[in-house]
Amino acid sequence: MSSREHAPVALVTGGARRIGAAIVRRFAEQGWRLAIHCRDSRAEAEALLQDIGGAQAGHQILQQDLLRCRLQEDVMAAVLQHYGRLDCLVNNASVYRRRRMLELSPEQIQEDYRINFAVPFELMRLYRQACSTGNIINMLDQRVVSVDPGAGSYALAKKSLRDAGLACALEWAPRFRVNAVAPGIVLPPPQLPPETSMQRILQFVPMQKRSSEEEIAEACLFLAQAKTITGQIIYVDGGMHLHNGMMEKNPDT
Repeated sequence: MSSREHAPVALVTGGARRIGAAIVRRFAEQGWRLAIHCRDSRAEAEALLQDIGGAQAGHQILQQDLLRCRLQEDVMAAVLQHYGRLDCLVNNASVYRRRRMLELSPEQIQEDYRINFAVPFELMRLYRQACSTGNIINMLDQRVVSVDPGAGSYALAKKSLRDAGLACALEWAPRFRVNAVAPGIVLPPPQLPPETSMQRILQFVPMQKRSSEEEIAEACLFLAQAKTITGQIIYVDGGMHLHNGMMEKNPDT
């Protein structure tokens, strides 16, 4: 058996582009084998796969719609059958829709909760049921410690995922570790030009600049390798969580 076959395995949901792709690249640089989950971004996933060494390096693409597939058979079992192990689950896939509270319909609340809470939580449970040991990293948002009515049920779902992660970290120790990374301003929404969405809000970031995808990936790798850290949230947000993103710009900066 080659050394590559002994390498740890990580499943990164939403791993084909943006922050997910940065996480995949960073883990691959450290010798991990990656199961790159994607939904519609197959072309990006294929390009990423080749960039990190392809199937011969132990990586694979898992294309599934997490809202429609059978998570147990189509996702978790597929990874375990292919590799025979799973050392880290990175729950990165999510959908952000900015909606004010009064605008929310029951259908929109349900949709936001399914992808941003129910799916990652179910993957956590399936992973715990299938494996004797493991490591989970949930991607949250700096809003989990603040109040942003305009973030609607997305923010509420992320807070639920935070609370579930903390409960699981306690309940599943010492065999499983459960941690999270909470980004702030990293990339603009894909449908908006950068100058529209970034410059307007960077004035509310204490560090006055965005966090990079590479910083997020580095935080994930740290948590994946830190053997005694569990129940922690790393805020990679330039300090936004310290003042709810609403403090006036520091006149001295």
